[in-house]
Amino acid sequence: MHRQTMPVAEPLNASAMTPPVVPEQEESGSIDSSGRIKVHLSPMGKDLSLTSQQAQKKGRDKDIDDSSLPDGVKDILKRIRDLKEQIQQKLMELQRIQASDKGSEAEKKQELERVQGELTSLNGALSSAHAMLNKVMDDIELDGDSRMEVADLLMK
Repeated sequence: MHRQTMPVAEPLNASAMTPPVVPEQEESGSIDSSGRIKVHLSPMGKDLSLTSQQAQKKGRDKDIDDSSLPDGVKDILKRIRDLKEQIQQKLMELQRIQASDKGSEAEKKQELERVQGELTSLNGALSSAHAMLNKVMDDIELDGDSRMEVADLLMK
């Protein structure tokens, strides 16, 4: 067996690689005092950097964001949508498990019980979110038109 030896590289001198701080860069905030480069994204750049799931969620909640409701109410409405979506996913998972012929009956039963437990937890969280929404609307004395807007957004 023939062994080749590789030359050992000298460690890099990190300070030699740090770019010098130019006064106008320091003022704009692109390089901090330790020489690290800072990147500032515009709102459009931040939107473009969203993952597809985040982008879908942002699009899904556009009607809530565009509403005239207070931010606290908007946040709860978004949370309710998240919970409803998670419940739908768990229901589909439950159906897949029931339709599956993989594994033993005991494994299938255990998996069904696990998903049913998760569904119970999600439904409890959904009930709590609805109760919180009602309390917040009462506390801020949301008017009738705004309550109708909330009801409309809840049905979507």
